[in-house]
Amino acid sequence: MFGFRQPRPILSVIGAILAFGLFAAPASADPPLAFPFQETFTLVNPCTGLDETVTVTGVFYVYERGVHGISHRLDRALETSSGFTGHGSEISIDHDSIFHVQDQLTNGAGQHMFAQFLFVQDAQGRPRVFQFGLRCAP
Repeated sequence: MFGFRQPRPILSVIGAILAFGLFAAPASADPPLAFPFQETFTLVNPCTGLDETVTVTGVFYVYERGVHGISHRLDRALETSSGFTGHGSEISIDHDSIFHVQDQLTNGAGQHMFAQFLFVQDAQGRPRVFQFGLRCAP
């Protein structure tokens, strides 16, 4: 009769070991440099249509990737003058050839603001992808 065999446990263990060995970070990698970050700017609130002040604070991490260039990550907290608070992230890969920002904020009334920015450039520095979105979700 045709049937399926139960997978052998030893094959699963060997597969897991190989996957870990292939994808694990090198033990000799240097930890990232960390810098405190704060920036304040004015933005139009998509929920009210009014200008407001946005303050971003966080820690800026810089990673040296050898031949793959320098990457950075910014883990941050956001606060607006109209009472929205939230968190976000900013990631840059290979000397800013890929740059991604994503933020999520909420106010006391339960409104949500979402911001997203994506920029990708080719090896010659020409922009290939540019997307920006700022929206309100009640």
